[in-house]
Amino acid sequence: MVTRRATIAGLGALATQLILPSAEAAAQEPPYQLGEWTGDSFTPMHAIRDGLWRAPLSAPERRVDVVVIGGGLAGLAVAALLRDRDVLVLERESDPGGVAKSERWREVDYALGSAYIVDISHPFMELYETLGLAPRPVSEPVDRALSVAAGAGDPREREWRGGYERLKALLRRLGESPDFPKIPIGEATESALALDQLSLHEFLRREQIDAELFGLLDAYSLSALGAPTAEISAYAGVNFLSEINAPIYAFPGGNAAIARALAARISRAGEGRIVTGAAVYAIEPAEGGYARVGWFDARHPKEPRCLEARWTVVAAPYFFAGRILRGVDPAATAQMTRLRQGSYLVANCCFEGPPAALPYDSWALGAQSFSDAISATAVLPAAERPKDHSVLTVYAPFRDPRAGRARLLAGERAAFAAPIVEELRRFMPEAFGKARLAEVRLTRWGHHHLIAAPGIIATMRALPKRFGNVLLAHSDGQGMPAVESAIVEARNAVEIITKG
Repeated sequence: MVTRRATIAGLGALATQLILPSAEAAAQEPPYQLGEWTGDSFTPMHAIRDGLWRAPLSAPERRVDVVVIGGGLAGLAVAALLRDRDVLVLERESDPGGVAKSERWREVDYALGSAYIVDISHPFMELYETLGLAPRPVSEPVDRALSVAAGAGDPREREWRGGYERLKALLRRLGESPDFPKIPIGEATESALALDQLSLHEFLRREQIDAELFGLLDAYSLSALGAPTAEISAYAGVNFLSEINAPIYAFPGGNAAIARALAARISRAGEGRIVTGAAVYAIEPAEGGYARVGWFDARHPKEPRCLEARWTVVAAPYFFAGRILRGVDPAATAQMTRLRQGSYLVANCCFEGPPAALPYDSWALGAQSFSDAISATAVLPAAERPKDHSVLTVYAPFRDPRAGRARLLAGERAAFAAPIVEELRRFMPEAFGKARLAEVRLTRWGHHHLIAAPGIIATMRALPKRFGNVLLAHSDGQGMPAVESAIVEARNAVEIITKG
């Protein structure tokens, strides 16, 4: 299930590596249109990552009160909350939003990444209401588990029912406890922090959760947190798994609705506050003065630029922030650059013809090329759903993120699309029953989320988030790739700036 946090889910030993079609199949012209890549822009950011921009900064050409590096949810939230200040957002991509982006096909909005939210308590709902957003729960049926075996049914309602109910009871009990592993992590109790020293696998085995569920849980953990249960902090894992007892809320096109509302609020406060195509390659903090930020327009990479800021907020993943911060504690930046990031692919499959009646999310038990598929129209009221076209958003994580990044960088679109379409036909034949697959649109995320390994919460609580007048504000700071993490980190940075 695509989590509120940022990504995807699946069942069984899924998506360990996307399967390539045969050479004969790959050579054939697909019977559907294949769109161009969307998602991460690998250049010029790889050049910055690899240290090819180590030159001294040029003379500053501009001075601002606050500059925000990164226009994902955290960066946009910082700028929106500080809209009464002189704020500038520098975003490397052509559009802000980070992984919370969407596109449209025949008036159907579909997600490119982050799809839904769960926590609408304070302060999250307060922000959504300020933005004019009204989160609406996904209608039943929310999800299902699929098998190619005829009449197999959802195992959670059959052979897994007892074990699954025990898992839900455990998570319900933890969710009602003051020791629940919460976001923000700064409010965690000692008992909750003890979970961070265990893997999720160790914790669930200790709690005598049925072994038959671990295929499901490994895939969920892989897709939501970047690794199987044996490699994930129990703190992060329990926090994420708790959503199986809660309603989920989704906007058409996923969490891009939040990003668009934030960007609109920033722009209403003043034109030109969000600069896209801006690649930041160096930040030099200052004590009491103005930090300097080196950047260049991606369209003109040979023309370095520089600005000064009273406050600089780095709302970029820590593994990258550690590479562009200059003159700070090398032990801290080394810790940042050692953090691991997951990688994954999204395929939006566009159908012409009468759509099948599908739940919000369909999980594929035993599929090798994808984990699950979301119906992009299931979030709409029944009366507003189109009658002659539809979109399925299909998610596929990589168990080996490095290998996944290499394949995504190679960019063989047909080799990714063909096995996904083939397995969709096997697991979800009803989607093709009266409809024709017209187009497949691929999105690649090479470093999309932090892998929440055991000890990640302790690491993030100890890691400095302030270097003079430079602040770190990214979901990484909470140790979990969550919308809530991004909002908490943004609010923390804003509080420091507001207090001066």
